[in-house]
Amino acid sequence: MTGHQKLKPLIIGKTKTPRCFKHILPHAKNSWITSEIWEKWVQKLDKRMIAECRKIALVFDNCPAHSKEIIPKLKNVTVFYLPPNTTSKLQPMEQRVIKNFKIYYRKRTVRKVITALKNNPSMPKINLRESISEISKAWNYDVTDHTIRNSFTKQEWR
Repeated sequence: MTGHQKLKPLIIGKTKTPRCFKHILPHAKNSWITSEIWEKWVQKLDKRMIAECRKIALVFDNCPAHSKEIIPKLKNVTVFYLPPNTTSKLQPMEQRVIKNFKIYYRKRTVRKVITALKNNPSMPKINLRESISEISKAWNYDVTDHTIRNSFTKQEWR
């Protein structure tokens, strides 16, 4: 909620072995989160929190992939679930931070395309590696702690 520490975005790919990211990206048949990917991610986060001697709370929507079976196995991560059909109304991240992130990512991508068009009039191609780089930059540099803090103030998400 303070925005001073952000987790890295989890990027899920359709291809099992994309050439530029062999064995790095989690894979899902339809490029949506699966319960297996989600459980591995939460368990890895729990291990990290144990190592850092920190306890955190995570709030998730009611996506079927967000399995409730993993909860008893977690030590330093407490998981809370939002009621069905309330995510967009109750979740500040959904309303402000994710929207802000998407705007910055698109802005960076459009700038890259415009720059490429100035140098070469044919339509430029952006590959997976470049897209992930832009995602990382938008999240790490453009979405600030101030943006995150403001999204949790009452007047912002009523």
